[in-house]
Amino acid sequence: SCNKGYCSSVCCMYATKEATIAKEHEREIEPTIFFMDMRAFGKDFDKYYQRAQKQYGIRYIKSMVSSVKQMQQTKNLKIKYIKNEREVVQEEFDLVVLSVGLSPSENIQQLGRRLGLELNKYGFCQTDVFSPVKTSRNGIYVCGAFQGPKDIPETVIQASGAASFAQGDLASERGSLVSKKEYPPEIDVRGQPPRIGAFICQCGINIGGVVDVPAVVKYAQTLPHVVYAEDNLYTCSQDTQEAIKEKIKEHNLNRVIVASCSPRTHEPLFQETIQEAGLNRYLFEMANIRDQCSWVHMQEPEAATEKAKDLVRMAVAKTAKLEPLQRLRLAVIPRGLVIGGGISGMSAALSLAQQGFEVYLVEKEEELGGLMRNIHYSLEGKDTQEFLKDIKKQISENELIQVFTNAQPKEISGYVGNFKTTLISGKELEHGIIIVATGAQELKTDEYLYGKNKKVVTQMELEERLSRKSSKIDNLKSVVMIQCVGSREDTRPYCSRVCCSESIKNALKIKQANPEADIFVLYRDMRTYGFKEDYYQEAREKGVIFVR
Repeated sequence: SCNKGYCSSVCCMYATKEATIAKEHEREIEPTIFFMDMRAFGKDFDKYYQRAQKQYGIRYIKSMVSSVKQMQQTKNLKIKYIKNEREVVQEEFDLVVLSVGLSPSENIQQLGRRLGLELNKYGFCQTDVFSPVKTSRNGIYVCGAFQGPKDIPETVIQASGAASFAQGDLASERGSLVSKKEYPPEIDVRGQPPRIGAFICQCGINIGGVVDVPAVVKYAQTLPHVVYAEDNLYTCSQDTQEAIKEKIKEHNLNRVIVASCSPRTHEPLFQETIQEAGLNRYLFEMANIRDQCSWVHMQEPEAATEKAKDLVRMAVAKTAKLEPLQRLRLAVIPRGLVIGGGISGMSAALSLAQQGFEVYLVEKEEELGGLMRNIHYSLEGKDTQEFLKDIKKQISENELIQVFTNAQPKEISGYVGNFKTTLISGKELEHGIIIVATGAQELKTDEYLYGKNKKVVTQMELEERLSRKSSKIDNLKSVVMIQCVGSREDTRPYCSRVCCSESIKNALKIKQANPEADIFVLYRDMRTYGFKEDYYQEAREKGVIFVR
């Protein structure tokens, strides 16, 4: 009715995340999530989904809500739904939260039209299945939710892919507009006693909801060499960065600590800030009181506060002994090594080459292609073998790419910018970066008579048979497909992402050749996220029966 037949890909996990966070902050809350299919398909998403149920007691009900009404006396909300496909159930709730889907705004669609971009039937940017960041116009790339509904991790990955293509287009002009950033003269702190400023972050409620941050600030003020300490709602915000610079000048600070989140993500930001204030960037230290404190001790606020004090005290003691350091410039080998010659490895090698870099592409098999050699058509009906043939041709014709087949790394030494890899053959390769694109393999199970009865096959083996012109598809009268074999269990507690789409792809292929065939899909959750939902709907319309 709303002309949005796609899955927004994010709602299930957003609901799970919000319910979990709510439970962390108020134990008495009893969250209930109504869902159709739980699409926890991202990395460790299924593990998070299981944790929400087992550790936090979040209730999941597979049902579509029929109605929501407000009670006259209590003003609570009464939910009506069907349980076990036959029992009508009504429950009262204090709050109803709607997991609404993602939709491209009219303004975004207008922008797409002004750029001359082709849009799909839902108003998202149309892209090719094999080139998901390339639009219908050369030189214009797309990433994020305008390309299609997706979560933050995939948005970031896709943005990197779009930037890589853009860098390839602009390779000949690389560095032509670079200007060196100017910093104020560095303050000479040699011989000065340490004057430390401590900035303790609330991180919204990530830290402040567990740790008594004002108490940590008060404690920091008593530590040796600390001449100034304060708390901030978000120390990483732009206004706080400016405030830190002002405090450095106001209090003649010559060393700074920030107690907040992970130095992996934010240390360079704070180092840049103090350098802009005239301090050597290495006169800085971080104490991680979020990942290593408030997050892991959220049920013990008093103990977490004491631990935060300890972490700050250790950071202050270390900071007092810091000395200015100078950054060294080292030569970088402008050459890349890609390990794995499947589609991802070949795509990475081509991207590096298009940016003007030499590439070593190492593949352990006799030929390139990886698993793609066993995939014959995509869910969308694209010819995967033709695509594979084309990309292999591009690799062979690119003078910047040197391919090593029947080869594997034996030893890797060095550091970023300067690596040396020795292959099993003894060949030594020098390069500046490494991309690991080794892929995965289809699980070979011993369940359900696989390997014992020739009528039990995997989806990939079925696809191989369906791709043959001599395949006897017309003879198939009844087919059952069992999902999640060997995954979403203790030894492999993850979703493999591709199995649901693969089953629908093969089911549609069988139906195309033999409409009378009975096909049953036994599943736990059909995870046809994004535009794959259209094919799930098509399969049902053509008579494929899905049994949960």
